[in-house]
Amino acid sequence: MEASVEPRQGPLDEVLRKAGAHMAERAGWLVAADFGSLASEVAVTRSRAGLADVSSIPKFELRGEETELGTVLPDPCGPARVRDAWWCPLSPSLTLVLGAPGANGDVGLQVEARCEGSGVRVADVTDSRVAVCVVGRAASEVLTRAGARDLPAGGVRSESIGGIPTVVLHFGELHWLLVAPAADAAELWLALSAAGAPLGLAYVGLDALQHLLVARD
Repeated sequence: MEASVEPRQGPLDEVLRKAGAHMAERAGWLVAADFGSLASEVAVTRSRAGLADVSSIPKFELRGEETELGTVLPDPCGPARVRDAWWCPLSPSLTLVLGAPGANGDVGLQVEARCEGSGVRVADVTDSRVAVCVVGRAASEVLTRAGARDLPAGGVRSESIGGIPTVVLHFGELHWLLVAPAADAAELWLALSAAGAPLGLAYVGLDALQHLLVARD
């Protein structure tokens, strides 16, 4: 009999439990499935803003010379989505590849295939980074209050959110993805919560987020 494998836990596990999340296993991860009511979470997010933990998405750092990275990037000039992954150049020598929230493709295989033989160094940073989504009509204002500058749809930028170095990707009209060091996960969550409180920000589980992203597509 094979031993059961414990699901992986993200850096916000304790914070989410204290916030009342219903935790469930999804694709080998223990995630916040909901915070009590999928319908309420969807409704609040559509009218105001929602904050969701998506730390289980794949995350890879690509490092190399500018010429090396240029041969593997879909678009060296800016973020580009290829199937279930966002390729986000952050500097001439560094690119972050992120699994698209709500998608199920094998990002690792895509990265491996594109980088094979290129000289680009690939590091899986999934466990060492927290990832959260801020979505909804008031999401942009939440981020502004948290210290982020205006970012057009399809843009990516390194920002300071509550003093935390954070990569911000604006991946849809009302959808933002934030990635930061796992050690700063709780601080980032609390900074966004504080910024969004006056705007009616609600915590959103993965089930509601999936519903919202499917509706967007």
